[in-house]
Amino acid sequence: MSAGAGSPLRALAELRLRLVLRRLRGRGGIPELVARIALWVGVPPLGLGFAWLAGAQQFHLVRSGAGWPLEVGVFVTFLGVWVTWTVVGLSLADRDLLDLGRFLVYPIPPSRVYAYGQVAAVAGDPFALFWSLILLGAFGGAAVARPGGWLVLLLLCHLLFAACVVVLLALLQEVLARLLRARLARVLAVAGIYVGLGLALSWASHLGGLRLLEQLRTASPLRWLVFPPALAAAATVRLYAGEPLRALPWLAALAASTAVTGWAAYRLALSGARSGGEASARGGGARSAGWKLPGRLAPLLEKELKYLLRHPLVGVLIIVLPGVAGFAGSLHLGPLASEEGRGFLFIGFAVYVHLATQAFWLNSLGWDRGGARTWFLAPLALADVLRAKNQAVLLLGAALFLLCEAAMLAAGGAPAAWALAAAVALHLGIAPWYFTGGNLVSVLNPRAGVHSVQRGGRLPPASVLAGMAIVSSGAALFGAPALVAAQLQAPWLLVACWAALGLAGFALQRACAGPLARLLHRRREAVVAAVAGDAE
Repeated sequence: MSAGAGSPLRALAELRLRLVLRRLRGRGGIPELVARIALWVGVPPLGLGFAWLAGAQQFHLVRSGAGWPLEVGVFVTFLGVWVTWTVVGLSLADRDLLDLGRFLVYPIPPSRVYAYGQVAAVAGDPFALFWSLILLGAFGGAAVARPGGWLVLLLLCHLLFAACVVVLLALLQEVLARLLRARLARVLAVAGIYVGLGLALSWASHLGGLRLLEQLRTASPLRWLVFPPALAAAATVRLYAGEPLRALPWLAALAASTAVTGWAAYRLALSGARSGGEASARGGGARSAGWKLPGRLAPLLEKELKYLLRHPLVGVLIIVLPGVAGFAGSLHLGPLASEEGRGFLFIGFAVYVHLATQAFWLNSLGWDRGGARTWFLAPLALADVLRAKNQAVLLLGAALFLLCEAAMLAAGGAPAAWALAAAVALHLGIAPWYFTGGNLVSVLNPRAGVHSVQRGGRLPPASVLAGMAIVSSGAALFGAPALVAAQLQAPWLLVACWAALGLAGFALQRACAGPLARLLHRRREAVVAAVAGDAE
């Protein structure tokens, strides 16, 4: 490495590049390289489709001139990007972030390392590319509608908005990591959030979708709760109206809020790194007599549940997912205004909960770290180890699913009875299909789990690609009965079919437990080396 040829930050970038290349040249490097290429090839077509829609909308907004439709349309565009980017970032937590604590001993300013880590995480995230393409499409639509020098300010607005979303996401992760580190603070934080969420949902359900968006757009106290889209929309509306000078104060406010948010996120990250970060967050809990669960797998299941509940990402999911579900349930807009549309919203969350918890069933072996050696030293049946891990994730997913359903019921009322039954049947029925595939991925491609909010959901690219295939295959399998039921106008047939597929999935999971356990035994040295080693 040419240390003297450039700055320490350039040396850090070169070091990371060399480590990535070395990993790709090692065992398993070719599948990981193929997975990375597949992820980057698969995201752009989807992003370009949404970019085309965003560009067409902005084209018509620029041509329409000033007015209420312009203000609402621009605000909804930025709000949609901000909400989805933030929710996916918090619930999946799969960005390739640097561990700042590891670099405090090197002669590199921590602020530069942190900034480099954030930029590298965005540049290496296919999901960030998806939202960036949407913003680029919106900019392209406006540019086609009215070319001119004002587009420089519009481009600056979009860049500042994207930077503000990224640093605000980092700040939220740092704040949640701190709140969830202490048990009492975790309980109080979750309780307080749910009380506030209940009041907000009650207020939102009385307003309705359009009035809620109007309140978020115009009410000053509420605007600052969603300041990235509010400030970006305010500047963009004035640019669309041909008033660039009036847009400058809003651009300055957006730049200032981005700087302040980024500084706060950095200070919290630096404080956490100096205090021990992940190591302090994994401190042992208080001793107890046990939960006295029934069944032969009770000790293993108790251990797995305690591991899950101690992971900070689970606390984030408990907070974020019901909030998103309640917000979605309160929006009586378009298809969501009908009883059928609300029913499909419930069904959608039945699958999304499994997607949000995929880090625990696609890498189920990685959370034991050094304790994984116990599986092969203690008199344990490896099939029971896999069953206990699957049951723990199933219970976690069921609890999250019930919280999401309750939030949607409180915010917008109950859908049709068949939709509720179908959502329950789908959530429980598709789980064994996902977990069986997840067990295979966990055995073939294990990685050491990371106990942090920021990187807790990160999976290796090959596992991500395999997870996408598993989720897509499960959706296709359970989607076929939906087409038949829709054709026959028999919604309860859908419930029966999904329940039958669920029973078949549990039978398949039981049948595959033995072969997977034997595969795990054969790969025990590789599995222990991977999960007991250092997290990437």
